[in-house]
Amino acid sequence: MSPRAGGLILAGVLCLVGCGHARSGLAPDTLTRLESTPGGYLAGPVEGFDGGPAVLNRKDFIWALDFAPRGGRVAYTRLGLKAYHVSVWGLDADAKPGSADERPRVLLADPEVNAQQYDLEGVAFSPDGSLVATVSRSGAVRLFDAATGAPKGALATEEPLVSVAFHPDGRWLVVGSAQGLVTVLSAPGLTFGAESRLHTGPVSALTFAPDGALYSGGWDGHVRASETPEQSLRPDVARTHFERRSGFAVVQGSVDGGPPVVLALDSRSPAVVLTTAAATASGIDVAFLKETVSVPGALGTTVARLARGRTLRFKALELTGLDVAVCDACVPQGSQGVLGAPFSERVDVVFDEATAEAVLTLKGGAPEGTPTLMARGLTPKADFSFPAHVNDVTVDARGQRLGVAFSQEKAERNRTVYERERKGLEDPRGPWNAGALVDAGSGKVLRKWEVHHGVVSSAAISPDGRSLASGGWDKQVHLFNEGDAAPRDTLEFGWSVRRVRFAPDGRQLGVAAWTPQKATGNQESDPAAVLVRVRYASPGVEARVTAPASPAVEAAPAQ
Repeated sequence: MSPRAGGLILAGVLCLVGCGHARSGLAPDTLTRLESTPGGYLAGPVEGFDGGPAVLNRKDFIWALDFAPRGGRVAYTRLGLKAYHVSVWGLDADAKPGSADERPRVLLADPEVNAQQYDLEGVAFSPDGSLVATVSRSGAVRLFDAATGAPKGALATEEPLVSVAFHPDGRWLVVGSAQGLVTVLSAPGLTFGAESRLHTGPVSALTFAPDGALYSGGWDGHVRASETPEQSLRPDVARTHFERRSGFAVVQGSVDGGPPVVLALDSRSPAVVLTTAAATASGIDVAFLKETVSVPGALGTTVARLARGRTLRFKALELTGLDVAVCDACVPQGSQGVLGAPFSERVDVVFDEATAEAVLTLKGGAPEGTPTLMARGLTPKADFSFPAHVNDVTVDARGQRLGVAFSQEKAERNRTVYERERKGLEDPRGPWNAGALVDAGSGKVLRKWEVHHGVVSSAAISPDGRSLASGGWDKQVHLFNEGDAAPRDTLEFGWSVRRVRFAPDGRQLGVAAWTPQKATGNQESDPAAVLVRVRYASPGVEARVTAPASPAVEAAPAQ
């Protein structure tokens, strides 16, 4: 069958180009096989989009979208009028097929996540669909109950976060920063597991193959593959970001599992010190402290209240039994505390100026009797380099092929971009403004489509690895078969497309886009979060690879 030139126009009204075709669902025998096959998905050449799309949102900027591997749910992050939210929808898989509204939808949860100034660029479901994770430019990773929106965990990291993915075993997740760092965290405890600076610049995408191999994409033009083996966690070493303020090197740590606090390293101080605000945020009831200690400060010696037996944590490194003085006048400007002699007597600090990291090492190693914790590590496996920026990476159900989104310019919304849009100027096509199918083992580009104008922001590979959906800032979503030179079908939106994803069973495509926001009336604008069925020529049913067994994880509170 030859490729179709038409497309689905999503601007004010919804209509399907060539809408005279039948809006048929799956054949009953195919549907039965799909529902009776654990982890089953459709396979075969796609024909196009089937029927009218279901619009979930037409008011907000939608940044990211993800389907639950199991549980019949879809989530997206949205910029509301006052804050960012994560919206979770339930999809009724038992609804009668055959109509455009095949899978009725219900909004399950819409919790507020963070303030408007911190973009919420990543969302991911746990493998069982029970948890949804978000990451923010504020540096926070948060977990929510996918059915109710109730908070299930939060951790403030040291760098702005832009991507997130769950390991197939469900016990770990990874987060990628805007500065190239990939960190492994336990779920739901969000305790530290491992980290590696896999990229220079933003980690634009993270995705796991069924065997646990991690693929990360970056604006540095690389897709890197990493193994994630179980390994013992070293509780006596931590690498943490440092900077210099007011003549001191400062690092971030947490006290008694509280939020991060900025701590100045000063071995001359006879005490570990916190400001009143930092102590209170860490759960110390300052007013009820009875003991005192004399601490030197900028204005002379101060009698400070003393909190005994506190716990100080830097990622996996933990110091217990520390006494902490509470004194505002004893802390240098720009810090929330001081790591004095009681800290330096127990910890060696070496500065890595190249990475702006401080390496903290317990003197004498971990205390005897410290339990051995197991974690997922990050071991380099392969490095694929491309002459373009990598904006998105997805992997098929076998872990054999990748869907990759490229752009010749960085996907940055700057003044030049906005001026070009305001004037109605079209970005150029180019050999690396493209979506591509890439071999996951060798990094070889198997097929590349150069039909978008400008940035290709997202690329979703079908579960069977034979088709690709790509979305770009040219407001277009294209659907391709591996053997075609032109799209099989096209969706058009009111503004930039941010994310495209196939449902785990291959039956639907989810699209996240920005829409021109309206502050008046019902505030509705062009569609921004959309689900549309995908039609296959003669679909078969294949079974997904089984995920690896879950490791034993020592429970620990969030940092």
